[in-house]
Amino acid sequence: MTTVLLLADDLFLVGHDQYTGRARIDGAVLDTTLAGAVLGELLLAGRVETENGMFVTVRDQRPYGERVSDAALAEILKQRESRTVRAWVEYLRADARAMVATRLLQAGLVERVAGRRRMRSVVRYPATDPSAAAAPQVRLRYVLDHREALDAKSAVLAGLVAVAGLETVVGGDSDRPTRAALAELRSGLSAPLQALVLGVESAVAQVTLSVRA
Repeated sequence: MTTVLLLADDLFLVGHDQYTGRARIDGAVLDTTLAGAVLGELLLAGRVETENGMFVTVRDQRPYGERVSDAALAEILKQRESRTVRAWVEYLRADARAMVATRLLQAGLVERVAGRRRMRSVVRYPATDPSAAAAPQVRLRYVLDHREALDAKSAVLAGLVAVAGLETVVGGDSDRPTRAALAELRSGLSAPLQALVLGVESAVAQVTLSVRA
């Protein structure tokens, strides 16, 4: 039976080498974009929406039986005041990678390998089936050439992949043309999903500035 991957699952697999299980980008950037993808799952499912192009508000309080997204929804419901997309991404990113990894572990798509590197603990997530783990990036490559096959989830994934700096995973060495093509896919998003990607982009920019400081 084919496992149906959610948005954050797709981004997690694109963000990790399917053979070594190592993250392909800076951990803080990956965590930030994964948190955005979890928030994106709620937007795509109609559970939340963006208000005035910025603030996240709950549209449907009902959980739908998915542990990661439901946990994020529960956190949003605890707050009396609306927060921006960026604020929610920065809040959720501390646990995003571990929670999405658990979902993929339970689906049997990755393995958890703990070890040490340079005197610190590291965790890798090699794929149980490298070909299956490459499916999200293969899908993105396909829709770049076949725009008629584009759906909302793939368009959001394209935007988050570009924000994370993962263009080469999709387009090989041709990162600049791929970045432009991914931006074109993102441009067709609805206003709430555009707000999501912009909020994640802002959070990633802050992470990058902090690393350089």
